[in-house]
Amino acid sequence: MSGDVIRFADRTQSVTVEMEAAPGRGRRGRYDGWHEGEIVIATGFVTARLPLSFTDADLADLAGYLAARAAAEEDGALPDGPATDWPEAGRTAYLRLHAADPFVVEIRDPVQSGVTVSVPLHLRDGWATRAAARLDALRTALADGP
Repeated sequence: MSGDVIRFADRTQSVTVEMEAAPGRGRRGRYDGWHEGEIVIATGFVTARLPLSFTDADLADLAGYLAARAAAEEDGALPDGPATDWPEAGRTAYLRLHAADPFVVEIRDPVQSGVTVSVPLHLRDGWATRAAARLDALRTALADGP
């Protein structure tokens, strides 16, 4: 199983959150509900990796966000609305998700570097449903343990 928590990608660029230790490869990335990982940015302009800490509750929040986006997409709703921060802003680097056309992922690092990178993405139809299914499988594997 992949250690990807979430992947936002189009044909030319991507923003991925990877776990430090994927399920089945030891427990090195998890301590009492906390996980260590990295945000991986790959564009024609920027390629970068940024450490990220998140909790089981943060994964549940992301699952809720993806379910809402999938439902909106299924209903044919326009991709707009307020931005969502994941994980919650303030304690670590985080993603600010702008559901618009194009979808925009801002990678914000107020704690260490103070840098923000903005990546506009032309996501394919059904992306939220597929992402939710992958995240659900990851959360199940985490709950089951090694």
